[in-house]
Amino acid sequence: MKTLIVPVNDPGEAEAAVRRAVDAHRRDAAPVHLLNVQRPLPMHIAQFFDREELAQVHREAGMRVLERAARLLEDAHVPYEAHVLVGKPAETIVSFAEQHPGADLLMDTAAPGLLSRLGIGSIGSQVRHLLEAHGGGAAPEASAR
Repeated sequence: MKTLIVPVNDPGEAEAAVRRAVDAHRRDAAPVHLLNVQRPLPMHIAQFFDREELAQVHREAGMRVLERAARLLEDAHVPYEAHVLVGKPAETIVSFAEQHPGADLLMDTAAPGLLSRLGIGSIGSQVRHLLEAHGGGAAPEASAR
């Protein structure tokens, strides 16, 4: 049974990926992980928060981003785990995927173009580039918008 990872960076862009996760879960009862990556706050701002407050700020912001995708899964009666991590989005998504060997990444990404092949552009194209650089791995399933 495969694990499904649905990275969500923009609430409005995850609907197709969530639909694919619902379909895959219904076929295989695959576990679903919603993932949001928050960028670290700049030091000149972060210095005013203690560690727990900073974690709470990131968690709340990430859960707001995941809210729509979570609602879609709940409406479809698909269980999921929500994860909010902090770091560089593409690198953090790839690291999370590597911690779940054999997982399928379900992302909405633009059709591959020159910038995408160079690893520049959308987070989805950066993830694809990093996965290829890390020895292949499963490229994220994508639907062109």
